Amino acid sequence: MWREYFGFAGTAVAVINGIIAMVVALMPVRRSVLKLRLGVVAIALAVLAIGAASYAKYRTFIQVERQQAERSDARTQLSAFLTEGRELLGQIRDAKRALPTTAADEWALRTETYLRDKLGDEYIERFRKDADELYGYDAAVAAPRMAYWRAVRNRVVNLEMIGAQFLGQP
Repeated sequence: MWREYFGFAGTAVAVINGIIAMVVALMPVRRSVLKLRLGVVAIALAVLAIGAASYAKYRTFIQVERQQAERSDARTQLSAFLTEGRELLGQIRDAKRALPTTAADEWALRTETYLRDKLGDEYIERFRKDADELYGYDAAVAAPRMAYWRAVRNRVVNLEMIGAQFLGQP
């Protein structure tokens, strides 16, 4: 919390330096030692202000870099989850292959864990939400596989919508 105040330190020190400059200007000549001391205080405050402003700028830069790195990591991970979900949809659709129930459940669990840890609980609700028929027809899927098809399809569609927040922005 105290680090947030460094952004205001430059302004506060500038005001104080202005007041010191006015006091020095209004002092009589015979007070040269006091003028010198006030000048030294003003210089010290100016150095402090420059340091505080530099630190605030550096801290902002670090925060932006960290946010971009987190966003890039989220993009990468969400893309991996989407690819895996699409592969699961292909396996479910193919009646010749075994139904990947365990793989689908593990994929959903890993995705939910990631969403909870990195993005927040509200993304889990969005991930689990039902998608309407607009996002894919069920006709090509055998009846015994329909429940897993819909569950994985809904989650893939919702993950694509969640990922659009991260994938669409640099």
